[in-house]
Amino acid sequence: MKINPENFVIEDGLSLKYKSFFISGNDEGYILALKNILVKSFTKNGFIKKNLTSIEGVTPDLFKIKKKNIYICEKYIGNGAIQEIENDQDVLIFFEKTSPKNKSIKKFFSESRERVLIECYELDKDRKKNILNGFIKKHKLVFDNEIYWLLLDLLDNRFAILINELEKILLLDNKNDAVSLSSALDMDRLTSASKFFFKIHLARGEINHFLNSSINSLSDFYSYFSYFKTYSLILLGSKNSNELENKVPRYLFKEKQGLISLYNSLNKNKKNMLSLLIYKTEKLVRKNPNLYKHLFFRFVLNYKKIIS
Repeated sequence: MKINPENFVIEDGLSLKYKSFFISGNDEGYILALKNILVKSFTKNGFIKKNLTSIEGVTPDLFKIKKKNIYICEKYIGNGAIQEIENDQDVLIFFEKTSPKNKSIKKFFSESRERVLIECYELDKDRKKNILNGFIKKHKLVFDNEIYWLLLDLLDNRFAILINELEKILLLDNKNDAVSLSSALDMDRLTSASKFFFKIHLARGEINHFLNSSINSLSDFYSYFSYFKTYSLILLGSKNSNELENKVPRYLFKEKQGLISLYNSLNKNKKNMLSLLIYKTEKLVRKNPNLYKHLFFRFVLNYKKIIS
């Protein structure tokens, strides 16, 4: 069956009702975050996490007491192999971004009552509201009505960032203070990942040092790359500097002039080169996720070269 990802975020034990999961969609950060949420739920209940690349890895050890396993699969192993895992009382999580090639796989999961298809996309207001309400209930928080709606507007539409923002709320002494809330979620939203975009003019050695210490997982890559992509889309999608100025998010008020200067330095050829660079990098990382660090380093240097 098909279930909204927010349901698994809100209800801790929901995942235990199903035998296998296909996490898809177009938000890679959300896909990875949800995979981790599911894994945590199962390991808390005695399952052993194992990475799986082929059905051979599922062969049971006949000389030991059988333990329940949760298999993490990035390459599809076939419907029959999944059924074998389910029959052995184990669980499988397969995750892959939506593409025309996995339509039949989605059908296999969505048509079963024991399997789950979960599709992760950028959050709309209703889905953000569901997550926020679940968070409030879990932590027994109380918000004034006006603060509640302010918070809903300020929260990011990208799940991976939104979860970090919700964690910040727990650290606030006065969670109903609009100034503190805005500072934590709006002005302070300019995280190290976001700030790095505005440090691209650093020397190559400084960039190299930063990337080696900060980009240590595929999730890190998508976090940093998403800001480059977001700010680039603002630059490339603006018809003039006045339109750009209106598009710049409030939390970038200190960086607004720098973005306007960058926009004015871009000609048509540079805009096309940036657009192609973003597209190619995203495509390469999907095909070669293990090379995320090398590909991001190359992306940053090429980006720096184009705008210089």
